[in-house]
Amino acid sequence: MSLPRWLRHLVRTALHLGLDAGAILLAYWAAYELRFHHAGFTARVPVIGDDPGWELYRRLLFAVVPIWLAIFFYASRLYTRPWLSALDRLLEIFKGAVLGTLAVLAATYIYARLEYSRLMMLMAGPIAALSVSLAQLVVLKIDAWLARHEATSPLLLVGGGKVAELVRGNLLTRHPGMAILEREELPKPDELAGLAAEQGVSDLILVRSGESRTGLLELAEACESADVRFSMIPDLLELRLGEVQMDDSLGLPAYRLQHTSLTRANFAAKRTFDVLFSLLFLACTALPFLLIALLIRLDSKGPVLFQQKRIGYKGRPFEAFKFRTMVLDAEKAVAAVKAASNDQAGGFFKAKNDPRVTRVGRWLRRFSLDEAPQFLNVLAGEMSVVGPRPLALTTGEMEELVRLFGPTAKKRMNILPGITGLWQVSGRSDISSEQRFALDLFYIEHWSLGLDLEIILKTAPAMLFAKGAY
Repeated sequence: MSLPRWLRHLVRTALHLGLDAGAILLAYWAAYELRFHHAGFTARVPVIGDDPGWELYRRLLFAVVPIWLAIFFYASRLYTRPWLSALDRLLEIFKGAVLGTLAVLAATYIYARLEYSRLMMLMAGPIAALSVSLAQLVVLKIDAWLARHEATSPLLLVGGGKVAELVRGNLLTRHPGMAILEREELPKPDELAGLAAEQGVSDLILVRSGESRTGLLELAEACESADVRFSMIPDLLELRLGEVQMDDSLGLPAYRLQHTSLTRANFAAKRTFDVLFSLLFLACTALPFLLIALLIRLDSKGPVLFQQKRIGYKGRPFEAFKFRTMVLDAEKAVAAVKAASNDQAGGFFKAKNDPRVTRVGRWLRRFSLDEAPQFLNVLAGEMSVVGPRPLALTTGEMEELVRLFGPTAKKRMNILPGITGLWQVSGRSDISSEQRFALDLFYIEHWSLGLDLEIILKTAPAMLFAKGAY
């Protein structure tokens, strides 16, 4: 017999808090030992005055540990988003460690106890980030084990379509052991009571539209009588997925649609990262790029760089830079190549064995090195390091996407186009047009700095093994 859901949640929460609290205690003890008792460190940074003793800091930790845990709970998503990826989890731990260190330093200054070593407090921050990361790794392992071995209550999913598929996928991602019962029609009250009693159904999620107010009220009352939690997802999510937030400013529950483009704060953070990363990348690759430029000039006639009109943010055209990989006037022959190719993919056209590609160009394309000059576009503010690939202005790619996917296709322009993106690390040119479009929308609607870093880290192996590239 499995534990009640509330008790399982309580045990998990206590486990998370206990391991993190222990990790923070260990970090401060390690920082204390390093600051006052490590011969090598104290020789370089002598201790001024006497060692106040561990007892003084141990008493302080009765306040320090709750401060850190409160910051992890309220200022980061470490506890409120248990399904975070490993990279996002590390970023949240780092953010919490920075805020925790600043809060403790501020508290010691306000308290004005000179016995406290501010250097030790500062040293404890990165050590705590490492120890909490290790604690979270243990938590993830335990959660995975529990998900495989514990019996979970079945969930009833009523409805169909894309939203139902998304709900099912999210549930199985976050709760791998969950049993999901699916049906198209609403269950009758006595039928729902039977499902709850005989199969242990604990939740009902409705993703259908068009139900009458009376029918919904009856279903809610039936769920309450059967002790089944009732959730409803409106079909407007299928049209504007990822753009819906609860708005209680009217004093009533309401759904508010927001733009999928980044908020000002997020855009500023993404832009700052783009500029710093691009400057570092160009500084490190200047010499290899000079060699590539020389090879291009020796291989075929024409300029080293090729400029192509692309569709940018909010539909604004711009000139995208690339290393030239084709013969001169290659764009004039695109219609003929497109007609002869069997590798068309909707709005994203890219042909295998394209006769217009030069010898050096084929090698550059294989490893996606032809797009490296687009870091200049990033510095100019026309592109981002990560984002949907910019569509060509002159080949009708945008019109083709609108034809295939309707007005939703224009969501791609709600963010700066990128050098690499989610579908580039998920199969590159080998995935279908529908999959590429879905991955682009997912990125736009779920952007985070952690997701950008994850995509960048996955781009290098994708380029190295050249999977799906041509």
